[in-house]
Amino acid sequence: MDIVKHIQPHTENLHNVCRRLSTEQLKNLKLAVIEFYYLLPGFENVISRHIQIPVTKDQLSTDISNGNLESYQTAIEKSNAEIDEYAADYEEPEALDIFILEALDNAVADTNTPASVAGLLIGVINTLDYYENFSDEPGYWSNLLEQELTFQNEILIAAGKEAFSDTSVYQKQYQDVDFAVL
Repeated sequence: MDIVKHIQPHTENLHNVCRRLSTEQLKNLKLAVIEFYYLLPGFENVISRHIQIPVTKDQLSTDISNGNLESYQTAIEKSNAEIDEYAADYEEPEALDIFILEALDNAVADTNTPASVAGLLIGVINTLDYYENFSDEPGYWSNLLEQELTFQNEILIAAGKEAFSDTSVYQKQYQDVDFAVL
């Protein structure tokens, strides 16, 4: 799939829809989308290694639900401040690590920030695009990427309704996908 043709209008739509959502709708959408990132290999280890905080799926979800995000934000700021890209021992993170770290940053951003939810959704697209470009089965990943654009539009419609509360939609959507294979 040539994502370049679709990404700009899709991104604009994401931002427009997210701006119209309530705080509760944004929170539920964050909880749903972060489920995708938990499926990536080493989610908790990547965060622990780069941000130096222990993160479990249950605790992070609880903290997002309750708005207890300051400790994550502080840890991310501290970690970012300590990065010296010009140091002799600096190692640039792997692409999947970057996707995970960006997802954490978006997930723990202020709940009233629609751009963070859009960032999580765009990150899913970027991750699938990465798999398409670097796997031995680009057609498989291209198909998933195409399905993802439709899935995101469906989720945005559902999120716009007050009844949206199924935060497991991403886990269900990708439960049979092996992200460890690349």
